[in-house]
Amino acid sequence: MRKTLRRICSLGLALGMAFPALGGAEKTVTLTFTGDVTLGSEEINKDKPNSFNGYAEREGYGWFFRNMKELFSGDDLTIVNLEGTLTDSSFQEDTTKTFRFRGPTDYAKILTESSIEACAISNNHIMDFGKQGYESTRKTLEENGILYCGNEHSFIFEKDGIRVGFFALGSMYMGRYAKTVKAEAARMREEGVNAIVCSFHAGQEYSPRRRDWDQERFAKTAVEEWGADLVIMHHPHVVQGVDILNNRYVFYSLGNFCFGGNMFINGQRKKPNIRTLETMVVQMDLRFGDDGAYLGQEGRIYPCYMSSSATQINDPNDFQPKFVTGDEALGVIERIQFDTKFDLGLLDEDEGYLNLAYLENGADGES
Repeated sequence: MRKTLRRICSLGLALGMAFPALGGAEKTVTLTFTGDVTLGSEEINKDKPNSFNGYAEREGYGWFFRNMKELFSGDDLTIVNLEGTLTDSSFQEDTTKTFRFRGPTDYAKILTESSIEACAISNNHIMDFGKQGYESTRKTLEENGILYCGNEHSFIFEKDGIRVGFFALGSMYMGRYAKTVKAEAARMREEGVNAIVCSFHAGQEYSPRRRDWDQERFAKTAVEEWGADLVIMHHPHVVQGVDILNNRYVFYSLGNFCFGGNMFINGQRKKPNIRTLETMVVQMDLRFGDDGAYLGQEGRIYPCYMSSSATQINDPNDFQPKFVTGDEALGVIERIQFDTKFDLGLLDEDEGYLNLAYLENGADGES
């Protein structure tokens, strides 16, 4: 642990960062993020025993996030990207698309039983079953007390008088809703929201561990124009790097997580390092003064696999993400570091995560 802290401290000094001062009244909001979560499968596969639906029927709803529940339960809010629909009808299925994902509305209980309180729903699969699938998904989340954000919909999470606003946009909706998000973020600020988090579904699928120009552009728009304090991305199906803009963290892709859309681990045969198996959980502490002023942020990256039994491309997916250690964990971190311009530091193998240095609000420093 000491070695890790020394590495991170030196990194903080190099980037002009500071660690929070000891003492004094301070409030913390702890947020946990994952990448793509598909609760269900394709219509053609839903009755197969090795599909997501088959596992749900055989193992029960607690199966999928069993390894994560303790972590999710210990934070203030867990938010995932819901990649698909929750609807009991296949009406309006968009058969022009290659892949269409849905799960029955009862699958919302998978989230509530696992201490997942919120979803981002702006992505390329939310309209797989047309308007009825979209409206069913929204209604189901609302009926189960699950917060959601996406396109014109945002939400505010509150703890100890601290209010954090959440927005989500898929790249396919950026042109239509960017102005709406900008205006709503400004309104929230005027009404006293203390911090803003933006989620994007963007990037190139199975990109060789590199963010693309659109991802960087969206991150800058969120931080510099909308006033975002934290940016989370998903969609490429593989983990990508970390950036720092205005002393705010940007995560370009968290990868797949509990992904019912694939019954097997996908990847590129010619590039065996490009595979969906590696994923991560990001947990961030947003810190505020007693008066609500945003002070800064720090966090942790938990290296994970999206399946508890798979080890390589074409292995069956059991839809149960797990924490990984040793060489497996280092492999995940190496993939993230590959697309990160600054040194992320060392993995704390005793704790099972990589500490992210504290970024003080107002301090200089950009990767």
